[in-house]
Amino acid sequence: MGGSLRSSGAWGEVALGYLRERFGIEELPGKVIERARGLWLATADFLPEGVKVHSVGVRLFYLHDRGLKPASFGLSLLGKAIAKNKVEVKLEELEKLLLGQTVKKPGAPEGYVALVYRGDVIGCGKVKGDELSAEISKTRRRELLAALPWEKRAQRGAHHSSRTPSPVKWRKGLWGLGDPQERRRK
Repeated sequence: MGGSLRSSGAWGEVALGYLRERFGIEELPGKVIERARGLWLATADFLPEGVKVHSVGVRLFYLHDRGLKPASFGLSLLGKAIAKNKVEVKLEELEKLLLGQTVKKPGAPEGYVALVYRGDVIGCGKVKGDELSAEISKTRRRELLAALPWEKRAQRGAHHSSRTPSPVKWRKGLWGLGDPQERRRK
């Protein structure tokens, strides 16, 4: 099971070509490996004997019949190197996107984009017409949604206190158990 990891040379060229053209990325900090219906960015040169490997790095792309789809974690990892096709979103827009809604973004570049919030790439988005949607996994959306109450408080200038809603209580509000703001007022 152990041994050296071989990069998929042709896929590496395809991946870098796509990232260069779409996002202005000139160099990758590792090698590209094809595995599990995707392209992964890895820096390891070998795997130790007897180690069961779930993943070999960070997924850069999903391989589909339609072509390559950028992976959110890959875009986040490469965030500082992304020079184009970034779409900045405000907190209210981010919340809508994470809840599966679309947001109007006239003039945004068509196709896959890097979603940016407060200067950080948080994942992959897609623009069709002037509608922006999030291409972020449900699990990652839930994680980001759980952090929004703290982000909202920070934007209002509030400091942390015991009155800050817990992520569990706040998530329960999302799934029909009531608005956390409303529960706090009672």
